[in-house]
Amino acid sequence: MATDARSIRTHEAICPDWVSVEEWAKATFTKERMTEVGLAAATLVMTGYLGSVLFKGIETYSMSGF
Repeated sequence: MATDARSIRTHEAICPDWVSVEEWAKATFTKERMTEVGLAAATLVMTGYLGSVLFKGIETYSMSGF
């Protein structure tokens, strides 16, 4: 499969103003926001783990006396 030079796009064609994207990223992804995202992700992972452990425990729990 052959391509010609006209079919290959340059970086300028994708996003011509990289400086504005870099400024937006610096303003958006602050250390505080990244910390909040990390804590939220850790909370979700631990909640999922706790849920799976509880489910497994309830699934294998044997009720004696009935």
